[in-house]
This record gives sequence, structure tokens and C-alpha cells, in this order.
Amino acid sequence: MKSSEPSVHVEPHIKESNYIRDVVFGFGDGVNTSLGIIAGVGGAIIAADIVILAALIGMFTGAKAIAVQNYLAVKSQRQILESEIRRERFEIENIPEKERQEIEQIYKSKGFEGVDLKRVVDKITSNKEV
Repeated sequence: MKSSEPSVHVEPHIKESNYIRDVVFGFGDGVNTSLGIIAGVGGAIIAADIVILAALIGMFTGAKAIAVQNYLAVKSQRQILESEIRRERFEIENIPEKERQEIEQIYKSKGFEGVDLKRVVDKITSNKEV
């Protein structure tokens, strides 16, 4: 039996995951470091278990180093973005006409003009959160 209500199409979107990126970079760096350690230590006349242990230690420390570096880079990027948002909010409150002109220039450069340009700028500037 069919429902009289229209079905709702839900399209799932994958959001960026910093954890996946950290793991991929860390794993790649760890593997490369481990191969270097295996090549270097393996050339010495020592037991295979020592070579394997050295490779594992190199892999985990390399992965940790990349994860920490990426965390710090993302954190810095977020701080810059938050600073820009604060600056834009200040300008919206204190010099709204200049901000309106800035928005107008942005949309002019995208090819808007005339009534369409005015409509877009009016819509955007009508809501401070937008």
C-alpha cells in the first residue's frame, strides 16, 4: 500500500574529519620513518626482533609527531578565522556602509549588476548574521 505523502529525499554528506587526515598523515610518515629505520638498523649485524622493535617505535613516534603538528596547524587556522569573524562583526556594527560597499564589490566581481546586484546586497545586509 502506497503512502499519499511524498517521500523525502535525504542526501547524506560526509563532513571533513580531522581524525582521518591525522591518521593518514601519521601513518604515511610512520611507515616512511620505519622503512628508513629498517634500512639503517637492518644493515647492522643485530637480531631481527631489534630491527622490528626499532621500526615500530619509529612508526608510532612519527605518527604522533604528525598528529601533534596537524593539531597545532588546525588550531592556529581556527584562531585566525575567529579573529577575522570578530573583525567583520566590528565593521558591520561600526562602519556598515563600508561593509555594504565591500559586499557589493564581491558580487560585482561575480558578474552581478543592476537590480540583481542590489537585491543580493540588500538581502545579505538585511541580516547581520548573514
